[in-house]
Amino acid sequence: MDFTLCLTHACNLRCAYCYAGSKAPRSMSWQVAQRSVDFCLERTVSRANLLGQPADAQIGFFGGEPLLEWELLQRAFTYARTAAERLGVTLRRTVTTNMSLLDETRILWLRENGFHVGLSLDGNAAMHDTLRRFPDGRGSHAACAQALRFYRGTDAGAEVIVVVDPRNVAHLADSMEWLLSEGVRHISLNPNFYCEWPEPALADWQAACERTGDLYIERYRQGEPVRINVIDGKIRTHLKDGYAVCDRCGFGEHEIAIAASGNIYPCERIVADDVCNEALCLGNVFSGFDPARRDYILAKRGNTVDECADCDLRPRCMNWCSCINYATTGAIDQVAGIVCHHEKMVIALADRVGATLYGESNPAFLANFYA
Repeated sequence: MDFTLCLTHACNLRCAYCYAGSKAPRSMSWQVAQRSVDFCLERTVSRANLLGQPADAQIGFFGGEPLLEWELLQRAFTYARTAAERLGVTLRRTVTTNMSLLDETRILWLRENGFHVGLSLDGNAAMHDTLRRFPDGRGSHAACAQALRFYRGTDAGAEVIVVVDPRNVAHLADSMEWLLSEGVRHISLNPNFYCEWPEPALADWQAACERTGDLYIERYRQGEPVRINVIDGKIRTHLKDGYAVCDRCGFGEHEIAIAASGNIYPCERIVADDVCNEALCLGNVFSGFDPARRDYILAKRGNTVDECADCDLRPRCMNWCSCINYATTGAIDQVAGIVCHHEKMVIALADRVGATLYGESNPAFLANFYA
């Protein structure tokens, strides 16, 4: 089971596209954190025993900005690690942070404890400061980017998460060049699907994607391969003839998020401010799942859009992502047009990149995708 503890609704930034709801000084108590860990590990063991598989779990820390609750994060992780060892559960660990509170001491602790770190950084200053600002309006790029020096090179323990929005997409191509020049080797491009995309922004997006593909090819030719989610992921769907069941999110099934209150949601993107999503609240860690609501959500997941049924790209398309569907259409089984646009664009991009490097028999490419 993958479980995420949303440690706080507070944040020291005011990013314009944030989906985490209104910011408030409400944080998870130790009692809720402890019970959340117990609840999730118990479910992990039960599920593993039912399936006859080894018990494996991932604990993630999210917010708000989780590093505002640094001591709670450390305490909850230490408790989870001890409990997992006692129960025979293999425990992976992640944290997503806006980087502004990272310092050398915290980075070393995360590294020593085997954390995968998601670094929210929207590229260069021009792109990042467009939408990621402090409450007083100051851009946060300078405060956030200083942590990059600890993640240069081939360190697989971190990825930079870039949110692409119609208001900042004009800077995306330059930002990709800047990130690669800063030694970043793992980048996730996450579009803001929850807004309108005018035609000029779509054109900028297409051009930036093509430049990103060129940069990816150049890096492989130089023997310095990089990972970019929208390219790597779609290349793999080509090789596997689509997404496997295990590739898809376990929305409410083997993936849950727990709000500071202890309320259970099927994904951290759904938690928001924990007051507006009653329809998708699955229960509470103290009382357990609401069986009827959980069964309804599990049965409702997927994609019921008629036009998608006959699309040749459907096996390779993320039309099944329930949290994006919900945020864009209000229904977890309905896909928005902007998602369709994005998926067609990145599938074509990945196919161009993959065909080029495969045609050149690039050794690093063949090792990464065909070994």
